Amino acid sequence: MARNSYAIFGLGSFGTKLAIELVRSGNAVLVCDINAQRIDDMRDKVTQAVVADAANEEAMHELDVSRFDAVILGMSSHFEKQVLALTLLKQEGVRRVLAKANSDIQERILYRLGADEVIQPEQDVAERLSRRLSLANIADLFEFKGSAIAEVVTPGHLAGKSLRELDLRRTAQITVLLRREPGSTVESAPGPDTVLGRGDMLTVFGSKESIAELFKEKK
Repeated sequence: MARNSYAIFGLGSFGTKLAIELVRSGNAVLVCDINAQRIDDMRDKVTQAVVADAANEEAMHELDVSRFDAVILGMSSHFEKQVLALTLLKQEGVRRVLAKANSDIQERILYRLGADEVIQPEQDVAERLSRRLSLANIADLFEFKGSAIAEVVTPGHLAGKSLRELDLRRTAQITVLLRREPGSTVESAPGPDTVLGRGDMLTVFGSKESIAELFKEKK
């Protein structure tokens, strides 16, 4: 049984990649585009593929878009259609609408028209890369609701000590969720007696500031 159901309108590179990844994660996915060739290319990769215009009120109604957990609009290069599609989706009672934007002004307009979330893929990727390059020993970091989950490399000043000895929850409000030794692909949930080694890859939870401070190399 599928985890959730999604509809994606617009099969550019963003919509196509998102659809494939959602299916790979066990979700039911309907894709729609006005380009018949793009739809034919996706028929065997998603749950359902339909040639349809997201800016057409009748088409939206026939697709029963309100049944989906979320609808994603990936037509930012055709912003007028994106705006009309968003309006129609809200009229049809869709629970959650995510829309792709190409600029800050598009993002502001989409939010004002009722989008639940607006994505700027290139900006999001650039921000994540900037954080990774700027914060030493942090391989990746995702922020949400004031906290962060990050993949970090264990620095020298933490190596050779057990999690019980470090007591990171008390001293830094950081929780170590997973650990992977250098050169290994196996991740494990560490216990309090786990001794960290220099270069161990850890998945941790806490504030971005605490993570950045704790896992930087000491001079």
